[in-house]
Amino acid sequence: RIYRTSISFEPLINHHYFLYEKEDGTDFMSMVSPEEWGRKKRFAKFIAEVKLLADHTWDIIRKGPTDASTES
Repeated sequence: RIYRTSISFEPLINHHYFLYEKEDGTDFMSMVSPEEWGRKKRFAKFIAEVKLLADHTWDIIRKGPTDASTES
């Protein structure tokens, strides 16, 4: 899912980023954590906090809350 996500910046190795799902179901990556959005959040669901590793793979630091209705 991370590799299919829209990223509008160049991610840096060992930095933390945040994966979100929009209302239309598409995903995007942000440098802004869910706690920093305030009232003007631009996302429907927080998916995960991730870190880019030196080999250009992603490490999942924490997952967002799961929605029982979407789990299979």
